Amino acid sequence: MNAPPITQLTPENDLYPGSVVAAFNGKAPTLWCQGNLSLLTKPGVGFCGSRKASDKGLETARDCAEQACSLGISVISGNAAGVDFIAHRTTLEAGGTTILALPEGIDHFRIRKEFQPIWDWNRVLVISQFTPDAAWKVYRAMDRNTLIIALSRAMIVIEAGEKGGTLNAGLTTLSLSKPLFVAVYEQARESALGNTILIGKGGIPLARNRSTGRANLKRVQEAIEGQWEAPASYGQPSLF
Repeated sequence: MNAPPITQLTPENDLYPGSVVAAFNGKAPTLWCQGNLSLLTKPGVGFCGSRKASDKGLETARDCAEQACSLGISVISGNAAGVDFIAHRTTLEAGGTTILALPEGIDHFRIRKEFQPIWDWNRVLVISQFTPDAAWKVYRAMDRNTLIIALSRAMIVIEAGEKGGTLNAGLTTLSLSKPLFVAVYEQARESALGNTILIGKGGIPLARNRSTGRANLKRVQEAIEGQWEAPASYGQPSLF
């Protein structure tokens, strides 16, 4: 299938997501999009995590993405190494839909070789808030996270460091009053020391289902469907 044309969306366009307008507080950016634009209206969950995530973190990301696909939930992430890569690849392999939010202009986008055998433009949307020729910059990678959050009905943090982009994304999610689910692990991992920080500030513990051994996405699903409110406490979670 040939690559579809790039579409430019401004906030005045009917296809432009209202959630992006709200998240950017009156400074909503022009969006450059390539792929299936209908994914902008499909319920989605955002994935965020370290580029150097542990094996346990990558396993957790894969599990969560597989379950999201089975529930008909779109997977949204940032096309970076580590957690983002696993979330996108798992979704494509499972036949689900995914949005890749770029930390650079869309002219720089290339389909990763690992994705090429499973790539389907009908199930993918590539999106950028930067001018098409904009080069990758650290601050753009940070700014891109706000777009991921805006497009998502809930966010999952797999592993956040004590500082950096993933921690910032989690804090931004909380500031925008969106549900933030944070994986909790039996053993402290250097790549996930920020997880405790985020839970302390209001993140919702994401743990294993004791009967299946897999991530418990029940609360995530309910949050995405708008059918759940955070309880006062969560009890003792079953850790990854």
